Amino acid sequence: MAAENKISVSPPQISAGISQVLVGSVSYFGTIVVYLLAVYLREFPRVPFPVVGCLLASDGGFSEWTSAGYVLMALWCFHFIRRFVEVLFVHDYRSRLDYLEGVGTPVYYWVFSFWVGLSLRSDLGYVNTHLPLFVIGSLVFLVGEVGNGVSHLQLRSLRSSKNNHLLYQTKSQHVVPHGLMFELVSCPHYFFEIISWLGFSLATWALSVIVFLAATVVTLFIFGHQRHKAYRAEFDGAEGRELYPPNRRALIPFVF
Repeated sequence: MAAENKISVSPPQISAGISQVLVGSVSYFGTIVVYLLAVYLREFPRVPFPVVGCLLASDGGFSEWTSAGYVLMALWCFHFIRRFVEVLFVHDYRSRLDYLEGVGTPVYYWVFSFWVGLSLRSDLGYVNTHLPLFVIGSLVFLVGEVGNGVSHLQLRSLRSSKNNHLLYQTKSQHVVPHGLMFELVSCPHYFFEIISWLGFSLATWALSVIVFLAATVVTLFIFGHQRHKAYRAEFDGAEGRELYPPNRRALIPFVF
């Protein structure tokens, strides 16, 4: 036990695996590049509906508004530019990824990025959805982006010098997050990630985006549940540790 306590307060040790900064930055920057390639790659073979195209296309004038594609491209690229910047300047990684996850992460994002970019091309059959859905979806996406970014900055602030006296209450050096959405859920950054892709799904009504949303929901529900359980196990109120708020949910306020 003494050896474990000594390790917990020493500087992070370099372990086997791949740097999360490297994997994250390559994944997110590559996702932008792959999306642009999918959009601008010409002479691409015709792909059948619903692999590409809109599941709830409009039959009005908005269906032919070509600038909608640029708006969607801007939203997609903004999300991954934000994540790229956060990897470099916001997140504080204390571990490394195993090699399988280090390779699988960029492949996952790049495959979805290519499919999404391809499926939203008007020359391959995509027609805009209804204007109200497009506007509402875009606004919901932006709400998710703001909430996600703010939550990540809150997590970053927990590692600031003013909290150093709290960091060694547990072996993991975690601190109970407080403020804004952290009062309701353990993982508001996961919650807002889902909100972003829910909004993008409403704005596009493309099968590729809906599948990406579903994959995101499943993944973040699993991660969120694991993080919530870990918080509750660590902060049990014993030996001077803070008691984790008993009414705080894992991911969805008041529900899950």
